[in-house]
Parts: sequence; structure tokens; C-alpha cells
Amino acid sequence: MMRGYGIGLVAVVGLLGWVALWHGNLYPTFPLLPDFQIISNLTNQAGRINVSTRTVLRQTQLEESPFRDYLLFEETFEGIEPLATAVNLQTFSDHSFRIAPDPVNTKNKAGRFELRVSDDMVHRGKRSELFLIDRVTDKEMWYSFAVFFPKEGYAPDSTNELISQWHQGGSPPISLRTVDNIIYLRLRHSTNPDKWKVMEIAPLTKDVWHEFVFHIIHSAGSDALLEVWHNGQKRVTYSGPNHFEEKKMPYWKVGVYKAKWNHNRTASDRRVIYFDNIRAGNQLASYEMMKPTRGIRKTESDFGYR
Repeated sequence: MMRGYGIGLVAVVGLLGWVALWHGNLYPTFPLLPDFQIISNLTNQAGRINVSTRTVLRQTQLEESPFRDYLLFEETFEGIEPLATAVNLQTFSDHSFRIAPDPVNTKNKAGRFELRVSDDMVHRGKRSELFLIDRVTDKEMWYSFAVFFPKEGYAPDSTNELISQWHQGGSPPISLRTVDNIIYLRLRHSTNPDKWKVMEIAPLTKDVWHEFVFHIIHSAGSDALLEVWHNGQKRVTYSGPNHFEEKKMPYWKVGVYKAKWNHNRTASDRRVIYFDNIRAGNQLASYEMMKPTRGIRKTESDFGYR
């Protein structure tokens, strides 16, 4: 019996010795696989990684990217729980919204919205929208997002559609819209409540990402302010009222809403649009904090990894 054990032990030692010679180490090494996924929320991210590395990695993240107390909302459509913090989707069917590969960089993901003229109305209108913030709580706010208009799916149309709106009830006092080949801003008029102020922002260039940052002091008084940046260039500085004083603070949505389709047809019958890197910040934010970074967008280095 002992002789059998001895032979077995020699065989094991011999096998280990062969492994050591083959690998240059007594213990063979294998490539390590990451034990976490990148997701948009830092707290959820730290909570989902392997327990054995949680403390070290969380400390590293906080040192490299301190907790952003200016940031109230962020959606990158990555990770295992996208849309976890949004209020809801206002969509008609499965085609209305899905998380899809970024049309420019397929390693990333984006929110793809599609509206068809044949869709039923949702909340009294033809829309495919993401309801982001139920009611803005701070008077001074920052908002940013990237939006992409594909050539196939966003044909020119002489009737407008909303792609982002700050809504108080009735017609929104601030909305970003497109018509033909133009992106423009529509605001409540400074003196006449029955009229609207229109500001052209940029050409509606297809198959490229457009990045927007908004700085808004929601007010009907003399302190009202609206600043808009498009692709790093400041396009609007407006100090007129942007809020209906008698109504509640606005809620914020992105997507596509085409009121003309509620009862009519137009030159187009389909609108496809992508959104990404949607963020909202409070008065502690700034343009530098909120501006999108398309060149290094949603890479591991953005989240503190190397």
C-alpha cells in the first residue's frame, strides 16, 4: 500500500516539475479576466465588482474621479442596468426604443428611438420619448447629451419635431427641435405669451454626433438665463424669461415627438434618432464638467480604468 502511495507521489512531483520547466514557474499562469462590467453609476459599479477587489478599486476610483455631487442624472446606456434611474419610456411598440450599437463606434451603446406615422398616440401624441426627470428641483440646472440623426431614417421634413423638451404643461417653454435641415430652439416669448422666440442652433448634419450643453436658470423673472453650446461652440446666451411663472417647475424629456402626425401625414413617415451620454447637473456644475468628450467617449479610462 505504501509503495503505491510513493509511486503516486513521485508521479505528481514529476508532473509539477514538467509544468515548472514549461512555464518557467512552479505554478502555471493564465490570463486574468476582468471581474466587473463598466456601468454608468459609480455606486452601482463599486457594488457589483468582485468582493475581494471592491475596497481597492473603489478607493482608486474615488481618488481618480471624486464623487460628482453636481451630477443629478446620468445615462450612458451601458452596463447591466441601463435606464435604472429614468422615470419611464413613453413609447408605442417594440420598435419605438431599444439599446443599440453606436452607429459610429459599435463598441459603445446608445439609445435608439423610432417613431412611425402609423404609430398609435401615446399620452395624447405621436411620440417615442424618454422621461428623464419628473420635476426639476433646482432653479439653476445644467443638461447635456449627444444626438445622432441617421441619413436613412431622418429624411428632411418641413414640419417640425421636438427632440428635447422642458415641459410645464401645455406647450413647453423650452424645446429643441428640427425642421428641414435645421436644429433650432423654441422659447416662450419675452413679452407676448401667445408668441414664441425661435433661435437657429446648427445645421442638421446627418450621420455624425451632435453634442449639446444647456445651462438654464428656470425663471420668468429678471434672473432668467439660457446658454447653449453645440459641439463645443457657444451658440446662445439669452436672458429673457424661459418659464411660465404660474406653473410648476418643468420635467425633462428627450426622444422624438411629432405633433403634426397626430392628425396628418407629412413628407416623411419615419423618424429614427439616437441619444447618448445624457446628463443633468445642479448649480454646482459648469460647462467644463458637463461637456461631452466624444473623442474618448465611454472608454475604460473615463471610468478610472487603465
